[in-house]
Amino acid sequence: MNTPSYNIERLLASVSDIAETKIELAKLRVASKISVSLSSFIAIMMAVLLSVTAIIIISFGVAYFIGNRLNNLSYGFFIVGGFHVLVCLLIYVNRRKWLQDPLSNLFIKKIINGEGY
Repeated sequence: MNTPSYNIERLLASVSDIAETKIELAKLRVASKISVSLSSFIAIMMAVLLSVTAIIIISFGVAYFIGNRLNNLSYGFFIVGGFHVLVCLLIYVNRRKWLQDPLSNLFIKKIINGEGY
């Protein structure tokens, strides 16, 4: 029963099984890296959403406070609005250094290393 053709068939079956296993392993690795990256993205987006909400609420409070101190609510809102415009311009000018590069590096590191938080 150990004829050369039988041995070749067994060898081919083993090679086929190994190839299928390697393909499944590659799929699992890709799925793992995608899930880690996606969960990181969702966590960052949730933090951004909560931060924006907090900034809006605090801005209204500060605008009312300044407006009451100046006896004109409009002044308070214009001052807070101007502050937000200046912050946005500062962020826009430094967007590559402060946002794009760090976020890109974070996602690349998570995809390559597959590490969690």
